[in-house]
Amino acid sequence: MTRQGSQVELPVAVLQDGTTIRDVADMVDERYDALLRRYEWLEAMLNHVPDYIYAKDTAGRFLYANRAVVENNGFSHVEELIGLTDAQIHPHAHATADGIDIIERRVMQTGEADLGVEERRMKGEGWLMMSRVPLRDRQGQVIGLVGASRDITARKRAEELMSMQARLLRDVATGVAVSAFIETAKTTLKQALGGLDIGITLDPQPSPGETGQTLFPIVGRQGEPLGNISVDGSLLSEAGLREFLSGVAQAIGIAVVRDRDIRYIAYLAEHDALTGLANRSLFDRSLAALLAGEPMPLAVAFIDVDNFKLVNDSLGHAAGDDLLKVIASRILSVTGADALVSRIGGDEFIVVLQAAPEDAHLALQRIGEAVSQPMILEGREIGITCSIGVAFAGQHGTSAGELLARADIALFDVKKNGRNGVRAFSEDMAEATRSKIERVAELRRAIEQDEFILHFQPQKNIVTGAIVGAEALVRWQHPREGLLPPASFISLAEEVGLISAIGECVLRKACREARRWQDTGLPGVRVAVNVSARQFREPSLCQTVAAILDDVGLDAALLELEITESMIMEDVASAIARMEEITALGVSLAIDDFGTGYSSLSTLKMFPITRLKIDRSFIADIPADMGDVAIVKAIVTLSRTLGLEAVAEGIETPEQLALLSDAGCDAFQGYYLAKPMAASEFSAFVRLHIEKTGNEAEAEASTGNMPA
Repeated sequence: MTRQGSQVELPVAVLQDGTTIRDVADMVDERYDALLRRYEWLEAMLNHVPDYIYAKDTAGRFLYANRAVVENNGFSHVEELIGLTDAQIHPHAHATADGIDIIERRVMQTGEADLGVEERRMKGEGWLMMSRVPLRDRQGQVIGLVGASRDITARKRAEELMSMQARLLRDVATGVAVSAFIETAKTTLKQALGGLDIGITLDPQPSPGETGQTLFPIVGRQGEPLGNISVDGSLLSEAGLREFLSGVAQAIGIAVVRDRDIRYIAYLAEHDALTGLANRSLFDRSLAALLAGEPMPLAVAFIDVDNFKLVNDSLGHAAGDDLLKVIASRILSVTGADALVSRIGGDEFIVVLQAAPEDAHLALQRIGEAVSQPMILEGREIGITCSIGVAFAGQHGTSAGELLARADIALFDVKKNGRNGVRAFSEDMAEATRSKIERVAELRRAIEQDEFILHFQPQKNIVTGAIVGAEALVRWQHPREGLLPPASFISLAEEVGLISAIGECVLRKACREARRWQDTGLPGVRVAVNVSARQFREPSLCQTVAAILDDVGLDAALLELEITESMIMEDVASAIARMEEITALGVSLAIDDFGTGYSSLSTLKMFPITRLKIDRSFIADIPADMGDVAIVKAIVTLSRTLGLEAVAEGIETPEQLALLSDAGCDAFQGYYLAKPMAASEFSAFVRLHIEKTGNEAEAEASTGNMPA
């Protein structure tokens, strides 16, 4: 039998165990073939692995390399690589080769593996992840090393792109100015694309890119287009580059929107959101700058829309807002967009004109005329006017504070004298304002030091002749000016918001005096106290009345609150609810000055009131004025129809009383009966009246007559 692959005829010999030499040779051949197949499989397997796998001896010479190593180093067959070092293969990369040699020698000398090290490629651009382990013989001696590496260039590139994108996002987060941010984005993109220029266009309506260009849209918060990044499409083959460019476009969009938001917030911080005019903050700075510059003629004017509240109340706040925008536009149509015009809140505007007094006055008159032109709101044509007060720099002050204060004083003077006009500041106005300020301070002190006293005017029942009530009338015991009537301070107290405090003081004093009259033995006399509109609208009014009655121990039936038609007709539903709260306490209600307001009969019958007080203006000229006579009789008849008592005010003559008596009026008050008097005088007056009427009754009874 011939050995496989050989022409030699082996002798037949038999070994001790019966095995022939031919059998041994066959076994050797089989093992050789198995090892050869195993080597071929291993080599094929290593050659199909994309990673670089190799072995070196202790001198750094290649012992083995898979196909990836061979081809990466520019060879065709592994035999060309065997025996060479890295320095011999890559003579141009001595520094890198020397560095690799140092690492590999350390692995072989220490016997410790070097795993997962990132290194630059020696050939071309890129990165490798290197791992090296010692190669040992059967005795464990290090005879070289085995190395494996993987190309991580794509991963490193992706990390680099992510790092670039992260830097851009950090710039967005830290608020880098949008112009600087876009320049940084251009530099970053140029670096990412190998130094090639790219296009960044910020245009709300971006045009399509050129042929061969790929566009990456820059969009706003709601997806609205802001622009494009345009890139040559041939540059986008690299993995992750599209995602990177999309991320940069998104970052630019965020930066642009953020910049717009910041600029819009800055705009809102200095402008009125409704009209777009400068707000008070910007106005103050601008006026201060004008006054600090070269001397020039300046007019500072306050403009207030007349009866603006009526538009708001009748047409609604949306119509009111539209009105303010129209007025702002009309002011600018006269002054021009470069003028300093500000809305400082509500219906108030300030205008600064760089003009001499005569020219400024004419311009302000033109503003008044422009504002008063008819306009359509909510489908209705309305006319509106404005009041304008003006102060002139130099003549009326040199600082912003002085000019604004004096323009405001002039405005107040216009409004006080009928509105719809232009008026310049004068010292007379200043004196009146100073007096008003001093009076307000005195009023506050009067409240703190309890300088208010009450006088009481008796009310008499016409039929029975009994004193049935008293109206409490406040007086101010001024420390210098003496006793002041309510006409000298009540309207001012209402204007500056002190009327509620004075009203509560009057209510407490009146209830205390009524209780004291009871304690001294007088029959129950009802005390009537006027309630102001502001006081009536106070949510705590009912609780205040209840607390005072409880505190002084007065029966609620002996207290009457007088209110006017005008205050309850502003909001009928709320007024009725408040009135019902009060009457639930047992307190009665009267409508004061009836006939001068504008209540309708349909609403009057819904009010939980007890008395109508006929205003003195209808009493003064009766019985001579037949018109007033008719009105008085009509009010008395209306009262009886509604089940109410009629009380006449201001009775000064017996003829007036006789007419009221014939008309069926229930009670009266006025100088014919008695003037208002101090509480102690009122008590004495009632006692004397009781004695007098008692004596008269006895005398009349003895003659068979009854008192009138």
